[in-house]
Amino acid sequence: MAEIRMPKLNTNDSAYVLLEWLVADGAPVRGDDVVASVETSKTVEELVSGHDGILVHLIPAGADCTPGQPIAHITSHAAPVAAGSGDELPSTAPLITAPAQALIDELGIDPARVRALPVKVVRRADVERLATTGAPPPVMPPGETPPAVVPPAAVAPSIVPASAMSPGAAPDSGVPAGESVRRLSGNQRAVGRTVSLSHQTIPAAYTAIKVDVGKATAAARDLTKRLRKLVGLPDLLIAAVARLHQDFPLCFATLLDEDTAAVPDAPDVGVTIDLGTGLYVPVIRDAHNKGIEEIAGELAGFRRLAQRGGFRQEHLDGGNIVVTLHHDRDIVMAVPIVFPGQACALALTSPQREGERTVAVIGLAYDHRLVNGRDAVLFLQTLKEALEAASFEGL
Repeated sequence: MAEIRMPKLNTNDSAYVLLEWLVADGAPVRGDDVVASVETSKTVEELVSGHDGILVHLIPAGADCTPGQPIAHITSHAAPVAAGSGDELPSTAPLITAPAQALIDELGIDPARVRALPVKVVRRADVERLATTGAPPPVMPPGETPPAVVPPAAVAPSIVPASAMSPGAAPDSGVPAGESVRRLSGNQRAVGRTVSLSHQTIPAAYTAIKVDVGKATAAARDLTKRLRKLVGLPDLLIAAVARLHQDFPLCFATLLDEDTAAVPDAPDVGVTIDLGTGLYVPVIRDAHNKGIEEIAGELAGFRRLAQRGGFRQEHLDGGNIVVTLHHDRDIVMAVPIVFPGQACALALTSPQREGERTVAVIGLAYDHRLVNGRDAVLFLQTLKEALEAASFEGL
């Protein structure tokens, strides 16, 4: 009999949350099968069986666990599962193309509905059908059965009775009878700590500018056709922000003390990704040296990782400025937090029709110890000029 022990996943946490078992208790597994997903304070990791046999759970989904703790046994008294035997484990969620993911984001479709589609590759046409009320699911080719769907990572807060808060908590917990408390996910707790630290330590200011994005969105459409890869306004904004690194170095700096700041050699641009499974801020590194096609490809990859819970620490570390995306319909303003250790965060809102123009609001939150109002305005005006000129040839 073999054991599956919880590995040490990062240096920041002494405990993790076993989000879900991807293989049922008592089910057969192969050595390379992913059997569980685990949430740390910053990301979601997958655990592999490592052995053939029958999986026996030792702790339930949703439980806390510590590095080195046994979480399952694998018994060897059953034959390993053979490929194509008919007893295979559920396949992974379907692959989502970049155009399909962009439409999912635009329409705000629940990712669980997309994962439930009986297709192996979700295309834009599938999403359009899904968005239509009463639209039937796509028809599978003759003789082909829909793939089994792995349930989405259970990163939503779990509901627990008030009495389960701590021993004896119910009578004096202050929670009214008939109500329950909600246990936040590790991802949300990490977001909360970051927000609290930002508000406690950073004297942030905020300025916003209205940008005519008509030419930029037209350029994005042309690039999409030419590159055969989805390009959107966020990709162009990230490229434009990276170009400003040399002229506005303190917007990318880290405050060391009251007298000094560390200025990075290159812009590493973080971008917010939230598809309903938690907020993540992966980083596009050396963004000033990357063309639009490469930036668009990385952003599409981040969306796929967010959907499947596949971010790793190296995807999330090292940003020196953040672009937050608020492109749901009718959003006209958003005020981002400045991440601790950074100087600025930008917010891009949904493009809106304004007479003959298509406009978006770009907001800049900034650490006033590093950046003054005049510099913030100049930064935004330069960004506005770049986007309105749509000068992305050669990128």
